[in-house]
Amino acid sequence: MATILIVEDNPNVAKFYTLALERAGKFRCLQGRSAEETLELARSGGIDLVLLDISLANFTFRGQAVDGLVLSRLIKDDPATAHIPVLLATAHAMEGDRERFLAASGADDYLQKPIFDPAVLVEKVKGMLDKTRR
Repeated sequence: MATILIVEDNPNVAKFYTLALERAGKFRCLQGRSAEETLELARSGGIDLVLLDISLANFTFRGQAVDGLVLSRLIKDDPATAHIPVLLATAHAMEGDRERFLAASGADDYLQKPIFDPAVLVEKVKGMLDKTRR
């Protein structure tokens, strides 16, 4: 069973992701509630994918405010966690945002919010995991 690390500052959205991924996807889900906790969990060796919101209110790292783009870059720049696929989730959906966000963050893919259908989230995560297992 794959383990998904959910990093989302909106408790309702985090709950939706967790329920969708656990029930429909049969994944195990953990929550990163701070930048430090997220990085610690990623380094634990048990994370198969990080689902990361871009806009993270009140997340800091070493005293500096961070968003999902910075946190993704921290994951991807660390040799211990660089292999973990990162899926950004954001309501920002202007033309060019996807490419700009992926380039800035080093993330592997991008998912537009809001997500109303759990199957969309589950299929995206399964597809990313399938790619990394090849």
